[in-house]
Amino acid sequence: QRLAAAQAVLIMDAAPPPIARAIEGGCASTLAFEFSDGAQRIVVNCGGARATVAQVPASLAHGLRTTAAHSTLTLGDSNSTAIHADGTLGRGVAQVELSRQESDAASRIEASHDGYVRRYGFTHRRQLLLTGDGRELRGEDALLPEGRKRQAGSTNFALRFHLGDGVEAMVTAESGQAILRLDDGALWQFRCRGGTLAIEESLWIDGTGRPVATQQLVVTGETPAGGAHVSWAFKRAL
Repeated sequence: QRLAAAQAVLIMDAAPPPIARAIEGGCASTLAFEFSDGAQRIVVNCGGARATVAQVPASLAHGLRTTAAHSTLTLGDSNSTAIHADGTLGRGVAQVELSRQESDAASRIEASHDGYVRRYGFTHRRQLLLTGDGRELRGEDALLPEGRKRQAGSTNFALRFHLGDGVEAMVTAESGQAILRLDDGALWQFRCRGGTLAIEESLWIDGTGRPVATQQLVVTGETPAGGAHVSWAFKRAL
């Protein structure tokens, strides 16, 4: 799915992973997205998982296929779709539900997948809204109880936003907020509720297969039996 407003563009993976025998290098990336402001990538996925990128070691290429290497939510430190040691994809996301609304004021996508239902008893639902001027992206990630499976106690989750090359993130004094400084001098604000925000190291594989050191915003928390919700937003400040 693609959303565009002014010079902002968002692309979202809104389908189950490919059938293992149909494509090499399929990823556990359902509901991950990338977001750019003009030529500047703000939110990316780590990239480089395709075996055709010869410069990437096999062990790293395997890691780049995981859910954690994409800008989406992981539950229980696991992939939304299993990646076997031989490189094939296993059980996980089988169904994605999607709805989309368009207006002059904003474009909105709501999507969900069942990749964590069998193991943990939760559906992951993601809502994205891009304002008509392209200056604000609002989102919500929810873990909704479904099915009979329940883990005893709570299960940890991590919501990751891998940042593009040249984006510098700084946590502000106010909890749950960060400032993003782009190469071109633009400033974006990030804010979230429903988890604990931290800035961690990441990497991005450029078009030549070269790993580039980058950063990621990570929102973590615990999922009780009743589920969890994290709301967040990127807003251009300058």
